[in-house]
Amino acid sequence: MKINLVDSRAAVLAPWLMGYLGAELDAGDRAVRRVIPVRPNCFVQIILGGDHAIVDIVNGERVPAPRVGLFGPLSHYRYDMEITGSFKTFSARFQPAAAGQLFGVDPVALVDRVMAIGLPPGLFEALSAAPHWGAMAELFDGWLLTLIDGKSAEDPVARAARQLREGHGQIGINELCAETGLSMRHFQRRFRALTGQNPKHYARVCRVANAVHLKELQPEMSWTAAALEAGYADQPHFIRDFKALTGILPRDFLRFQTPIERYPKWEG
Repeated sequence: MKINLVDSRAAVLAPWLMGYLGAELDAGDRAVRRVIPVRPNCFVQIILGGDHAIVDIVNGERVPAPRVGLFGPLSHYRYDMEITGSFKTFSARFQPAAAGQLFGVDPVALVDRVMAIGLPPGLFEALSAAPHWGAMAELFDGWLLTLIDGKSAEDPVARAARQLREGHGQIGINELCAETGLSMRHFQRRFRALTGQNPKHYARVCRVANAVHLKELQPEMSWTAAALEAGYADQPHFIRDFKALTGILPRDFLRFQTPIERYPKWEG
């Protein structure tokens, strides 16, 4: 799978938007299965060509992905993605507390789920006709600017969630709470209301997701090295967290996974 990363050109969107991602894969006649690891952020995915299914690894249910879907954060490994034929998507990756405000959904209800959403009239067609990923990003920027109109991104707990994600879960919860001026109890409640998860679990998701990300970018890297770079002090701690969130050991997680080419490589 080839992935292209594109930055937004609208600086005002930074508290809401992490950036854009274009993905392409030609799987031919065979079905390509990709694991979907734990993930701290939400994203909107638009399928521009082909189709893919979401496979529930617990009950085996196979559900076609919506043409335009809002994907919530993943608190644990639950789904695989199955692709057949030629496939092309454009996605917008959102900051931890953005989806609830932008799309009017309950962040708690969005965890581990995907829901179909609508686009403004003509936007899907414009994205499909755009000559390159950068042009798609400009079009999507325009829509997001209308969505944030009148909304505030200055919530201190939303800022703390962004810091925790950007720090790959390696910032102390007590430190973040102190910066907001809230009691720990109120901080935890507000954090869950905005992101769908409590801060301690969210930090674990960030750390494990970062380790998987590092391993995907550098397949030759050992899991031990990935764990150390992701902030784990020792391998047993990493393995405990990894197994708790995925149900399997690190060595088995990306086995048989087709490689990812990312342009350019990014941090987090």
